[in-house]
Amino acid sequence: MMTCFLSRFLGLGRCGLQVLERRMGHFNHCTLALATLDLVCIVCLLHYQLARHGRDLFFWCEELDQRLVEYMLSAVVLMASVSVLGSCVDGFIFSALVQRKMSRFDMPRQYFEDRYRRFVFMRLVRQLEQALKVQAKQSELGERMMTPLANLFEAQQLIKEAIDEFRTAVRVLLWPNRSDVLAEAFVLFHISESQLSDLTLQGYRLNDVEGEDMSNSRLSQMLNPLWY
Repeated sequence: MMTCFLSRFLGLGRCGLQVLERRMGHFNHCTLALATLDLVCIVCLLHYQLARHGRDLFFWCEELDQRLVEYMLSAVVLMASVSVLGSCVDGFIFSALVQRKMSRFDMPRQYFEDRYRRFVFMRLVRQLEQALKVQAKQSELGERMMTPLANLFEAQQLIKEAIDEFRTAVRVLLWPNRSDVLAEAFVLFHISESQLSDLTLQGYRLNDVEGEDMSNSRLSQMLNPLWY
């Protein structure tokens, strides 16, 4: 009898899994998480009752036949408790993440300004290095992929674009207007995370820049080189 019951129970479980796989894409992830927690709680309770009091599945079948309404209400209370607990955990995690994110912006203005200076400088260095690579571009066979004149023209274009971008970026450092002065530091000296990641991947780090290279006078001298 026990074998017959288990075979039917396993067959029902397989059918349930098949239906669940078909409907999985239509379910909300939060709903699935709460349902999983409810199921884990029920399994843990059944295991505890079996190990502690010897109450197997036959006992619970008889209990459900006798007191179905009471157990249904208990299941509703269990699901509500798990939902409330999950909401509290979500709120705690969300608030912790928000505080961690906001702590990055709770820094003095000088911190964001220095970081912005280093980023602008390193971006210029990388762009100029790319221009030099274009100028000396060669194929694997040792033959030039394009004529030297074309290489030189493309390199000059890249250098011009790099300097123009550098000029635009340092404007808020050298000639800030009233709105720039009143703006939040993390907004005014915003750094593109994608460009920063690109710099890091290519081996450029913001800490590689010396402090004396970050003065306004040095940046001002770089804006108008004699050959530009």
